[in-house]
Amino acid sequence: MNSSLIANSQTVPQQQSVHGSYHMGSSQILRELVAFSAESDELALNTQHTDDVDQVICRKHLRKLLTALQARDAVTLGHCRRVAFLAKGIANNLGWEGIHLKRLEVAALLHDIGKIGVPDHIIFKPGKLTSDEIELMSHYHHIGLDVLQACRTDHEVLTILSQTRFHFSGATNGYQCIGSEVHQGARILAIADAYDSLATDQVYRTGKKHEEIMSILMGAAGTQFDGNIICALSRWEQTERETFHEAIQEVNRNFQPKPLNEREIVEANLISNIFSYLFQIESLYDGFYIVNSDFQFVLFSPGLEQLTNLRSGDMLGNSWTNHSVPVTNQDGTMLASSEHTMNRVIASGKSMTTELMLKRPDGRLIQIEVQSVPMFGEDGRLVGVAEIFRDLSRSLKRPQEFNQLKMAASQDALTSVANRGELETQLAIMLNQASQNQNTAPLSIIFIDADHFKNINDTYGHAVGDEVLIELARLFQHETYSGELVGRYGGEEFVILCPETDLEHARQKAERLRLAVNNLKLENLNNNRITASFGVAQLEPGDSLESLFHRADNALYQAKETGRNRVCSLTCEEQMSGAVPEAVAPDQSNAGKMVFESSFSALISSDIVVYKLGGFVNDNDAHLTEVNPNRAVMRLGKAGLLPFWGKTDDRRPIEVELVFDNATRKSTSGSRNATPRVEVMIRMTPLGWIKQPEVFQKRAARVFRLLKDYFVAD
Repeated sequence: MNSSLIANSQTVPQQQSVHGSYHMGSSQILRELVAFSAESDELALNTQHTDDVDQVICRKHLRKLLTALQARDAVTLGHCRRVAFLAKGIANNLGWEGIHLKRLEVAALLHDIGKIGVPDHIIFKPGKLTSDEIELMSHYHHIGLDVLQACRTDHEVLTILSQTRFHFSGATNGYQCIGSEVHQGARILAIADAYDSLATDQVYRTGKKHEEIMSILMGAAGTQFDGNIICALSRWEQTERETFHEAIQEVNRNFQPKPLNEREIVEANLISNIFSYLFQIESLYDGFYIVNSDFQFVLFSPGLEQLTNLRSGDMLGNSWTNHSVPVTNQDGTMLASSEHTMNRVIASGKSMTTELMLKRPDGRLIQIEVQSVPMFGEDGRLVGVAEIFRDLSRSLKRPQEFNQLKMAASQDALTSVANRGELETQLAIMLNQASQNQNTAPLSIIFIDADHFKNINDTYGHAVGDEVLIELARLFQHETYSGELVGRYGGEEFVILCPETDLEHARQKAERLRLAVNNLKLENLNNNRITASFGVAQLEPGDSLESLFHRADNALYQAKETGRNRVCSLTCEEQMSGAVPEAVAPDQSNAGKMVFESSFSALISSDIVVYKLGGFVNDNDAHLTEVNPNRAVMRLGKAGLLPFWGKTDDRRPIEVELVFDNATRKSTSGSRNATPRVEVMIRMTPLGWIKQPEVFQKRAARVFRLLKDYFVAD
């Protein structure tokens, strides 16, 4: 920055610096964006295009951006290269060709360029991002578009990138673009991006096979993704199966990042500083634009598009006038030319801040703050002006602090997923939307409870138990792909809200999650595996928040009662009829380890074993579920309305398995008159929810003593 700018920044009146105190290099950083634009224009005029790339973006700037991304995170650059290959292949199969194909390829290469400015704690987080972190990431997506605008990137590329995160159903963009209204390139890029993310090894899971990926993508067809494009990807793989997967591996083999030289490191640091500074603007303000010395728009941010309802495509390259952005005086009258902040800062050469009114398309006026920042070259000449807007009509004037407070209020402190309050708030919003629209998409909810979690705390300590909860939360976030909200409801209980998902698909998701939990390896548990039980319910007519939660909770209770490590679902009809919900059978080799096992020698003959057992059943109000000469299974105690254990043994249900070993029937000596014996092996497991395993152990020990008494055991 030159000395005149330093002087100017020091003489700005204090009242004009509120919320707008830029650091010393701010004007210089903004000036670099103008320089990008000027350099692109100069190269376009003086260079004959030898290939399609220069028609889409200045090749020099493309190289600089990709080098900066490599310096920031080479893994992301490798991902972008594979996504570009996939997107181009899908488009080829859909008949794309020529310059349109090149634009899509460039868009794919640059779709994650915003990550250059992402802080380390987010970009290198070992797990899926929370909803609030995703919201912060969206700022960087906008920043990427800001920089690409300044690089004079082809408008179709900008359109593709701006719509890549739109769901096919329109749910993520306020239903402004639905289905085919979303640019086909954006729909292709979204699927290519998802495919490679699923196929690539992550911190907490290995990459998925092609068949599983296609199943996941088709599960989101019509909601998040375009089913026709998924089918095009499938046809491509089936037609060129041998070369398809080999070609992806070839992309990886050809990507060997070379060490950066000193010049490249300096350029990468400059670009990183630009992204970091623009993040401050995007976080603290609502939008901004930059004009060059010819008063042409070189940047019109996505945030300003939302605030003004003006399209960047209609602004970029066009000349600024007093009426380009509809700002007015406080009384709604148009500004005179001499009153406009742009003309005032050019005349004074100093930054300034002014409160004005912005006229919305519906005629409504909102109060705004406009900061105007002139930019000068090394020779002291004006090279451009940036105008930065903040909406003063919002109840919260400091969006960054609000986002931080919102994050703290809505997140679970331990796992960083949504907390109970946020879950209930979001579900209430969904229920309200459903009540107002009878044609709304289905909504399901999944309740999850880690099996025998108290036993983990008691065996390994609460610190390890906390780590298990964190791992589970990360796993659930990694394994959800279609806009689900993962939250911790309390203790070891998690809840997943599944919009646009019916009961059957929710059951399938729950079963996939159950298997993922079974396969989770935890070093702090000595690589012992854990299991979880799942209850699923779908919103039905007449449901309230409480009734939907209660039905999912009842389904979870049934999953617990029928053996844990399984999925149960429950409908209103099943709940009213008292029917036992259908359960997805678990892999018994992964069953929970909370169990009481022992044995004794019964001092009775084999022919009265069943007789003795009958007496025990009658005297203790037990219920036999299975009996034969060698084995018997019975239940003692009954569950209450809720699945939790009560305070007395009759409200603490357990399952008791007795095995009578024929091979070990013997006498204590060779005497013919010796007392006969039968070896009885006992295995007891709790039914329902037990927060304190020692309570179960004491209950089981009492039952064991009773059995020994009945069988006259020693």
